[in-house]
Amino acid sequence: MFLATLDYESFFHAVMATIPSSILILDERLAVLSVNNNFLEKSRGVLSLTLGRRLHEIFPAAFQDTALDHQIRDVIATGRTLHRQRMTYRAPGVSLRTYSYSICPLQLQRGRRGAILVMDDVTDLLQLGEEVRRMQLHLASVVESAGDLIVSTDPQGAIMTWNTAAEKSTGYTHVEVRNSKLADHIEEPQNQDVEACYRGIAEIDDRRSVEWPMRCRNGESIPVSWRLSRMTDDTGKVTGVVVVGRNLVEQRAMEAQIHQGEKLAALGMVIGGIAHEIRNPLGVSSAAAQLMKGRIATPILLGECIDKVIGGIDRASLVVESLLRFARPGPISETTKVNVLDMLKNALMFASGEAAAGTAIEWKLPFIADSLYAEGVQNLLELVIINFVLNAFQAMPSGGRLTIAVRREGAEIIIEISDTGPGIPEAHVSKIFDPFFTTRSDSRRSGLGLSVSHSIVRQHGGSVTVRSSPHEGTTFIVHIPVARDRDMHAEE
Repeated sequence: MFLATLDYESFFHAVMATIPSSILILDERLAVLSVNNNFLEKSRGVLSLTLGRRLHEIFPAAFQDTALDHQIRDVIATGRTLHRQRMTYRAPGVSLRTYSYSICPLQLQRGRRGAILVMDDVTDLLQLGEEVRRMQLHLASVVESAGDLIVSTDPQGAIMTWNTAAEKSTGYTHVEVRNSKLADHIEEPQNQDVEACYRGIAEIDDRRSVEWPMRCRNGESIPVSWRLSRMTDDTGKVTGVVVVGRNLVEQRAMEAQIHQGEKLAALGMVIGGIAHEIRNPLGVSSAAAQLMKGRIATPILLGECIDKVIGGIDRASLVVESLLRFARPGPISETTKVNVLDMLKNALMFASGEAAAGTAIEWKLPFIADSLYAEGVQNLLELVIINFVLNAFQAMPSGGRLTIAVRREGAEIIIEISDTGPGIPEAHVSKIFDPFFTTRSDSRRSGLGLSVSHSIVRQHGGSVTVRSSPHEGTTFIVHIPVARDRDMHAEE
């Protein structure tokens, strides 16, 4: 019904005018029988000057070296359509253009034959396609060149892509893992966490990383830090997940080396500290022994030298014992009543050799100082005070004022040892009781003194606090228990 009412000539012209391609109808002589407006616009031609002319007369010279004429003649002769051929247009001053064309045989009136040539300028389309291809290659190169494992999955966790780094790390190729579940390559029980992530895919947070060990072809497991990011389409629908993993094998090996290095460094410091702590009393003993050898006829001096030798040996033994106590801390079971004032004087006498010239000593003692007794081991408590006094002297290399104060508060004896040094930086206050921590360049100092003292005080059931102000000095406050009741009558 529709065809019966159709005006074919009008329909033909409407189609020719609306098709976004250049169309030419040619007869056997390749003379132009009809063209559409698209061709006239592209060629900047005029219809009256185009109709009846031969193909080579209306085409630019740049097209003359193509096989177009022969192809049209062959289509007319054989009646076979020629699809999607391509030719380029090269002319001086004009950028390279590429055309796609098809030639279809056409039956004309009065038994004549012809052909219809349909041409499309696909230059921009090809350039766009080439740009897309280069971008795809670039992105693929980035993914393949990355040192991290880059895996993409569908929303259910099935692996879609698997880069070279993933292959090198696990030994599995992309072909082997494709379409398998990512969770199947993660060790138990963390694989359950992977499955849980995909079940709650909408909640995936790409700012959070997780560590899931990955199973390798050789049966080994490697630590991998993963970060997941969702892929979405224009509507926000999740289309997949990008999973980026960092192989932690080298990092863990480096951490182990650093840890081992730290252990060796700590061991060196311990050895240095022990040597220093023992060398001093041995030096005193040695000097006394030498003196005994030369002046053995003087009874008083001989007695003093013997005391020095015995004291040095006792001190070295004390150092070893204190280090053992620090290494294996435990409660002190055998304690005695310790006269606090005597203990402080003994400690000061031993450490006074380290005081710089110009150092003043100030005592702040209560009226009953002579009757203050603490519960503990006298040698160990003396070592505590020696370390704090030595620390104070070292803080005042150009001299200053050392203040020793003692008092009783309830069941505690409180000893304060203050210096007028530069003070301890706030950032170091929390570290000063850490073993081996020291900011001083003196190689004779091991950084063990304060940590050993802190450990000994805690073994006595006491505590140590510190108060420090920049440029005003530092005060260590030692809390130790008062002697038990059995000795209280001795204090009164």
